[in-house]
Amino acid sequence: MLLLNSEDIERCINFPRLVQALEEAHRGFALASPVVPQRLIITHERQRAFSLFMPAFIPQSQTLGIKVSSFHPGNAERGLSSVNGAVLLMDIETGQLLAILDGATLTALRTSAMSALATDKLCPHERLNLAVIGAGTQAAAHIRAMTTIRELGWIKVFSRRFNQSVALAERLSNELSLPITAVRSMDEALADADIVCTTTSHDRAQPLIMAHQLKPSAHVNAIGGSSLLACEIDPAMLADAQVHVDHLGCARCESGEISQALALSIIGEKDIREMSALVADHSPPAMLKRGLSYFRSVGHASQDMVTATCIYALAKEKHIGMNCNYLST
Repeated sequence: MLLLNSEDIERCINFPRLVQALEEAHRGFALASPVVPQRLIITHERQRAFSLFMPAFIPQSQTLGIKVSSFHPGNAERGLSSVNGAVLLMDIETGQLLAILDGATLTALRTSAMSALATDKLCPHERLNLAVIGAGTQAAAHIRAMTTIRELGWIKVFSRRFNQSVALAERLSNELSLPITAVRSMDEALADADIVCTTTSHDRAQPLIMAHQLKPSAHVNAIGGSSLLACEIDPAMLADAQVHVDHLGCARCESGEISQALALSIIGEKDIREMSALVADHSPPAMLKRGLSYFRSVGHASQDMVTATCIYALAKEKHIGMNCNYLST
């Protein structure tokens, strides 16, 4: 069994290869759905937190595994990641463990790669401006992911903690050799942004972003606000947007924007397109995107298994990670 911690996974990151793996997997999902039981959720009311247990089996690749993930928004005050857990990959022939991967790092990688895939399918091949709302692990992952699929002009970061935004902007400016700026207001971040990635721990029904704050042609990747009570984006905005989700069933039950837009008849399910349908359409972005577009990712265990398998293969190729024989005595 291979143990891959956060640093191991970061050494294995290859965004183009992962985005391609997710695209191929979703194209296959349109033909043969993965076996993914409804995720089990255990809430922790005192901590205002929750834990998720998500098994999945992908028939076409014979991939089997489970992800365990806990979301504790209060961890930011402790200097800890708000998302923690692990992904277990299993050998389909024997049931033995192939690998255990750090869940927080893999989650950030998977989510940002899914956003990159949606952006690549929907946004024009030209120099684009990026606004990232939030300054945590997902914000950093999304900035890195967006740089792999488009040439970027300016990049702006806004969060409630300005010092954290500054630190992220300075760190990634040096790492990526790109102009990244921390700004003090949402309006300043969104003005003239072509791509908007919302990566917050927002937990309220009052939206963070209203339609008038966005360019009419903007593309939004919404990945935070992970509950039915939370809306990062004004649900009314979806009436005038192309709406895409990673998985309709999950988005309907776990996205505040999608569930509220459906409940208020702002949109119908026929107006929502899943990622599998998007990747199956080989039309260029200029043909696919008209005006405002929105991609809501709530996560799906099948995507975690695709990501884990890709990272596991890269780790084996590069001899990264620690081998452990858990069956030995």
